[in-house]
Amino acid sequence: MASSPQTAGPAKAMVVFLEVRSGSQTGNRIRLNPGQLLRIGRTKASDFAFADDPHMSGAHFTIEATNDDNGCRLVDLSSRNGSWVNGQRVSTAVLANGDTVVAGETKFAVTIESIDAAETAVFAAQSGIADTPQDRLLALFREDFQPLYAVLDAARDIRILALLLHHKEECQSLYEGEQGAKLAQVAPYLVRLQKESKLLEALVKEGWGKSWGIYLTSPSDLQEVRRHFRHFLEVKLPSGEQVYFRFYDPRVMRVFLPTCTPEDVTQFFGPIQNYLVEDENPKKLFRFVNTGKGSERMTIALADQVEAGPEAAPDDAAPETATWLENPLADEGR
Repeated sequence: MASSPQTAGPAKAMVVFLEVRSGSQTGNRIRLNPGQLLRIGRTKASDFAFADDPHMSGAHFTIEATNDDNGCRLVDLSSRNGSWVNGQRVSTAVLANGDTVVAGETKFAVTIESIDAAETAVFAAQSGIADTPQDRLLALFREDFQPLYAVLDAARDIRILALLLHHKEECQSLYEGEQGAKLAQVAPYLVRLQKESKLLEALVKEGWGKSWGIYLTSPSDLQEVRRHFRHFLEVKLPSGEQVYFRFYDPRVMRVFLPTCTPEDVTQFFGPIQNYLVEDENPKKLFRFVNTGKGSERMTIALADQVEAGPEAAPDDAAPETATWLENPLADEGR
């Protein structure tokens, strides 16, 4: 008995992921839904910018998840150093699952999945099976941002001082003298965080997103970094009054650095290579670097999908800036 012919069901829609495999954004996955086109490059003219890759063009290539054949197409945008697929320079290419793409010094891997599989992966991430933002941040700190320091604001949470006392990492208050002794429980502390530091893990797991402090990289030793930061503990207001400046509060840093002149930026960076600051959305990390023409902010996503939102204006982002400047005990008791 002849078998009946089988009717093929409708083709499943596919979703494309472009996973970053090198550089400071390693581990980030850029998702393209069917019909979506994205620009990849070095500047804000692109949908996803890799500002720390000097060999990537401002707008380097586009990648499109096509509707018609569930495929994925790459088009080079006349980039200076070319777009490379599986080791071959291309002007345009149809990408397949498992292909590698290189633009500048940044390497990407292409993954093409059915919508069902992609949603299952999202569910797994939400269930704690896949990386959390804190896991990705910890990996970045350990692999891409060394030597690493933090300036922690003990006034934010009593837990900070408890962690410093428990883990006994190399650290010191930025305050000193009689006044420093009085403010020991609410002082800013500079701490050196080794690559496999248990304190680093605790700070990321417990404190990320809570404005506990800022992170930074510097080749200098702790005492040199401390001497540098002590220059900025107090600032003079236009009235001539000397006030405390809590630059180590990420809510302040996010607003302060973009407003600085190039000369101020150079002075504030000194021996610091990177300032690493949490966003109001803890799924994003801000990386500030000194370009010589001012500070440049790069956004590193700590999750596969980060909800886009409008940039906060300085007045909205830091409504309590005056309080942070004037009172070193502003967070005591909170």
